Amino acid sequence: SLDEYEDDEAGQKERKKEDAITQQNTIQNESSSADTSGSYLLQVSASLFAFHSTASAPEDDAPNRYSRTERTTYSRYSRDANSSGSSLPSNTLEKRIEELERELAKERQENARLMKMAQDKEELIGKLKEEIDLLNRDLDDIEDENEQLKQENKTLLKVVGQLTR
Repeated sequence: SLDEYEDDEAGQKERKKEDAITQQNTIQNESSSADTSGSYLLQVSASLFAFHSTASAPEDDAPNRYSRTERTTYSRYSRDANSSGSSLPSNTLEKRIEELERELAKERQENARLMKMAQDKEELIGKLKEEIDLLNRDLDDIEDENEQLKQENKTLLKVVGQLTR
């Protein structure tokens, strides 16, 4: 009776392994048409399902817990899920996306800072042009006044010259 119990227990283990493989294959087939993030979630759930279904095996059976078929199926599934679109794992892609988003935010801040500096410089250039125009007008007025004073000076010299004779 003990032998029958062990045979029955071995049969249950084999059925659980077969169910896990079937579940993984089903998930793999379904994930081939899903997007990469969905396939990643399916991969995680498949591995959790496989772990849960085989975790109840006795400890003395630990080295044989995963059959060769399960190991090759899982490694092939993992490779297929990770290679959809890229050879990088999705975690690495997420980190790279976050890094690029941070760089983009920095570049946008730098761009805004440079645009503000350019705008400030344009305003300063405008003010300086106005000031130059005012100074040029003042210079023209001073030159006109200087010419008038020269004429007056000539006239005064003539008058003084006539008076001294």
